[in-house]
Amino acid sequence: MIQQSGSVIPVEVKAERNVHAKSLRAYYSKYHPEKTIRLSMNDYRQDERVENIPLFAVHAFF
Repeated sequence: MIQQSGSVIPVEVKAERNVHAKSLRAYYSKYHPEKTIRLSMNDYRQDERVENIPLFAVHAFF
């Protein structure tokens, strides 16, 4: 979890390209945050629920 602009944002970190996010999905279903973030080895991608940030680019986002 990080706090940004008064909002709490759940963050999930994955060390590989397998990004099945059960806990992140469960959190989203229960609390409906405006934004969720996943850090992984995959390329940058943003969909309606999750913003995927590549591990090598974390410094540019935070």
